[in-house]
Amino acid sequence: MLKSKLAAAWMTLTLLLLFAIIPSQVQASARFFDVDQHWAKKEIMYLSDRNIIGGYPDGTIKPNKAITRAQASAMLIKALNIPLTEDTSVQFKDVSKNSPSYKILATVNEKGILRGDNGFMRPGKITSRAQMAAILRRAFDLPLDKQATFVDVTPAHWAYQDINGIAKQRIAGGSDGKYMPANPVTRAQFSAFLVRALDDKMKLSSYHSYVSVKGKAVEHGGSLYTIPPDCYTCGKLIKQDLKTGASEVLLSNQNFSSDAIYIVRFHEGFPLIVYNEEIFIPFWSAVHEMTDVPFSYGLIRTKTSVEDAPIDSSLMQGMGGRTFRNLFIWNDRIYYTNEKNQDEPYLNWNFNQDIPQDSPLILYSTAMDGSNQRKESAFNTRIIFDDVSAMPSVPYVNQSNKSVLYDHSTMYYFNKAGVFKYSLLDKKSSKISNVLAKDMEATTTQLIVTDQKGKKHTLKK
Repeated sequence: MLKSKLAAAWMTLTLLLLFAIIPSQVQASARFFDVDQHWAKKEIMYLSDRNIIGGYPDGTIKPNKAITRAQASAMLIKALNIPLTEDTSVQFKDVSKNSPSYKILATVNEKGILRGDNGFMRPGKITSRAQMAAILRRAFDLPLDKQATFVDVTPAHWAYQDINGIAKQRIAGGSDGKYMPANPVTRAQFSAFLVRALDDKMKLSSYHSYVSVKGKAVEHGGSLYTIPPDCYTCGKLIKQDLKTGASEVLLSNQNFSSDAIYIVRFHEGFPLIVYNEEIFIPFWSAVHEMTDVPFSYGLIRTKTSVEDAPIDSSLMQGMGGRTFRNLFIWNDRIYYTNEKNQDEPYLNWNFNQDIPQDSPLILYSTAMDGSNQRKESAFNTRIIFDDVSAMPSVPYVNQSNKSVLYDHSTMYYFNKAGVFKYSLLDKKSSKISNVLAKDMEATTTQLIVTDQKGKKHTLKK
């Protein structure tokens, strides 16, 4: 009795899979009554008209139902016209050779599009958005991409380059800067992604990254952006083609009309923040006449295009001041810090940063035009600055603290109590080490902290 019940249940499951992954001609031309008002109707019907996706016996397509590995495999086989393998030597522990999905799964396994784990193909397992990105990228042989795109997909994620790759190809987007890699993929979502991979006319209108790239030299879109060693009045921003080696001046002091004698707009070591096709440069808007020490800061906004940069550059109004520091751009907002106390000791030229001192900072964010300022967090950091100085004989007072480091969606900072991290995603801070630091740097998976005696400590992010 038990065996007969199990056999009946298995037959029912097999038939359901068969209807879901192998559409009939009748289904393919039918009008699915549950997609009339659906956002992905156009994409679903595109695939249905080509017999790539089929419906269920009740006349529905179930667009919001999560897609399984077997269903996704069947759609890819049909979309790419991949002949089913005749090799029946492949064995799966959870897929019988008599199963209607056996040859489909054996084929995608053979092609390296979707592989099993320890002999299990898990045909009925739901596909996540991260898995979908990897499957589509492999199926269409799309390039991997290292440029961060979404705020919730860090370089440590196993599918980081796959997700960036399909996003760069305008196949997949997100919501509010998030990709949600662990979420299941619905049949509608997979249909939309698949259609965009198949047909350039169906792709998203544009690519957009939600995480900026910050550094003293920044690679972006096949170019390297730097500020070379130069004099104050003849400083410039250089764009170099990484393939040809050719360099061009993107922007220089000559593009600004005001007197630059006591303003330093371009200086070796200034941070560059590249966000999509724009570059932001925190600069010295006022420099002490006698000591060459900066005492006020501003923000230049320009384009990455040599044609657009000179005519589309501006000094952002309201973005600057005596303690305007630690700039980063994340999820279409500009983040920066200001001192809680404006009369800090390091604003005096006799300040010695080798003597550990802390200062309260406030993290703010604004819209991309500088409006809608929000206070995000308040925290203490050590008063210590990047090695950017007007003169070797004066303190390193500038627009970036060594004690503050942005890394994707996390801000790390240190003070006399240890090393901390603040999540830009959930707005929470936590302590990660008791090390008394004087510098730090981030890798893909680690935070490397240098303590006050010069010893390096490797911390897990």
